[in-house]
Amino acid sequence: MKKKVLALILSAVMAFSLAACGDDTPDTPNTPSDSTPTSEQPSDSTPESDTPSGEPVVIRYGTHWVPELDPNHTDEVTGEYTMNETNRQAALTALQAVKDTYNVEFEFLQYPVDVQSDLMTSVLAGDPICDLALLWGGVEPTILSQNVLQDLSPYTNLFEDEEAAWMLKDSLFGGYYLLNNEFGMTSFPLIVNMTMLEAVDSLKDENGKTIYPTDLFEKGEWTWSNFKDYLQKVQAYYANVDGPDGAVYDYVQAYETDFRYAGLAAVHANGGAIFAGSVSADSDEAIEAVNFIKELMDANLLTNCGLYDNGYVPEWCRGGDDFRRGATVFTDAPGWNVAWYADGCAERGESIGIIPWPMPDDATLDSDTYMQSTNGGNSVAVLKGVSPEKTELALKSYILYWQTYYKALAGVDSVADYQAAAALSDVANYGVDLYNENYGDALIDCYTFIQGHINTNYANLMGLWEDGSNHNQWTEILGKSLMGVEGMSSYDVAIKANLSNLTNKTDEIAAILKTEGVNDNQAPSVTKENAVLAAGTDASSVDWTQYFTAEDGVDGVINVTADNITVSDDLDLSTPGLYEKAVAVKVSDKSDNEKEEKINVTVYDPDNTEAPTVAAKGELPEIAVNTETSGINWSDYLETAEDADGLDIKSSVTADLSELDTTTPGAYNVKLTVTDYAGNTADITVEVTVAAAE
Repeated sequence: MKKKVLALILSAVMAFSLAACGDDTPDTPNTPSDSTPTSEQPSDSTPESDTPSGEPVVIRYGTHWVPELDPNHTDEVTGEYTMNETNRQAALTALQAVKDTYNVEFEFLQYPVDVQSDLMTSVLAGDPICDLALLWGGVEPTILSQNVLQDLSPYTNLFEDEEAAWMLKDSLFGGYYLLNNEFGMTSFPLIVNMTMLEAVDSLKDENGKTIYPTDLFEKGEWTWSNFKDYLQKVQAYYANVDGPDGAVYDYVQAYETDFRYAGLAAVHANGGAIFAGSVSADSDEAIEAVNFIKELMDANLLTNCGLYDNGYVPEWCRGGDDFRRGATVFTDAPGWNVAWYADGCAERGESIGIIPWPMPDDATLDSDTYMQSTNGGNSVAVLKGVSPEKTELALKSYILYWQTYYKALAGVDSVADYQAAAALSDVANYGVDLYNENYGDALIDCYTFIQGHINTNYANLMGLWEDGSNHNQWTEILGKSLMGVEGMSSYDVAIKANLSNLTNKTDEIAAILKTEGVNDNQAPSVTKENAVLAAGTDASSVDWTQYFTAEDGVDGVINVTADNITVSDDLDLSTPGLYEKAVAVKVSDKSDNEKEEKINVTVYDPDNTEAPTVAAKGELPEIAVNTETSGINWSDYLETAEDADGLDIKSSVTADLSELDTTTPGAYNVKLTVTDYAGNTADITVEVTVAAAE
């Protein structure tokens, strides 16, 4: 491998390893643009020499978690900064650039309750809680349905420059509502065990050299038909090779995967999408792509990574888990697990590669339609009620902030340099074998191509991707068609028969966005308390409303009446026992948003005089030195605590702390007392260890 490339890899890995956020996932930094205004930026950008004077303009930047954004946020206990120092310095540099250029200061504020309710209620009140609002991924359909976001179409000129274009997400419903500040890997990249390929003689050329997928890709021959031929050769070789212990299948598979992500990848590779401004899951491109997946399945070249009991939804990490075991050669892997899978392969002396999902036979590498897919991340929006002048200033500041942040983070001069460094860092941290003399450079080329050809799966952003409760979104339609469930024998028939499952939701959002008013789509909140009643209680004497209170963010307190209550027929107030979810309340606000909650009812024997039974856990929790005893949950020390009727009473435990000294390491006796509902008690003494400070 070229020395220059190696040096760049090492420096990139060092830079981005320092900037890691400290979690266990592979380091996949975002891709920014340049940090300083240039002549190519919008002409109305304010040059530093003309920085506005006077008091700074405050732009309120809302988020669900302030420590993620605010470099000046400190831990309440330790007083230390909560942001990684490398990221913190980059953020401080970005804040200063915004201050110097626009005389703007960001105020990072945390939503007091929930982004879905806080944005809506504040806009309804005519006082938007923030100017820039961070939306965590998946909440976008709910927020769009509230009609609280500005259409940023009048400001798209601010994003015309390449250094800013990546921050403006695609048009939705004829408008631009969402911004981006993240770049990343495909959600489920196609990975391959490069070492396992080397055992397949039919993959070798006339000189005995293995033809890797990277070779076909760099020749522009990594097509669907060649992928199918490649899988046939791999499957022919491994068809009689026993799978390792714990694998789903008895024999090693060529391509065991989650067909939902393979299907999505094929659709995007074919220039299609499930949603592209409107529902497009029934397009010719989507149907052709799914037909190719079905073709691979029918030829036993794509196998399912286990199925849940419903028979059409895959166990979505099983293909990757089997890949780690060496039980499949190809898979579409959850991106956050790729490094772990690579480690498992490395333990056997095997190397992995990340490669683009192949392209249709009629495409070329430079085809505009040949794309890779990602589910996308968080979004940012501007609320209604923010003035046009402040909106423009907020957008300019937002653009400059993220340009500067990423440039400072990586120590580079341009977006292209950052993208190169980020890609190299990503692929190295994923455990890809970049040093292999046969394919190391090619794997870098493959990953760089992926990063430059990512298309967001807006179906996921719009809630059309999957629905765990109703099972009527795209992945379920796809699975039923591929598995032949519920009579769905082909995707083209299934998607047309079920297209309204997708379009009903998007049509509703589109209609709301055409209106002027804010749409209250937030259900009231209900607080509840489980009931404890003596056996023999007259049911007609119980006021169930006392166990519930309800309040709506717009309408205020909602009166709970007997008409809101439903009591289960299974509840027997004459027989002791725990009756789960026995009483339900359903309340509605003035916009007909409904909320239902249920409580458990414990019925106890008031005449019981038998002492409870109590037993300690075999392995007791330790207490750190200087622990506040008020924060100790003593029920954690009990294996069981039951009354004479078998009712669990662990929550009624109290502790005698007369012998416990949490300031001094050692072992102490603590007497625990449990009291049943009739007032009978039982004691047990446990030995509590106060551990020395590390």
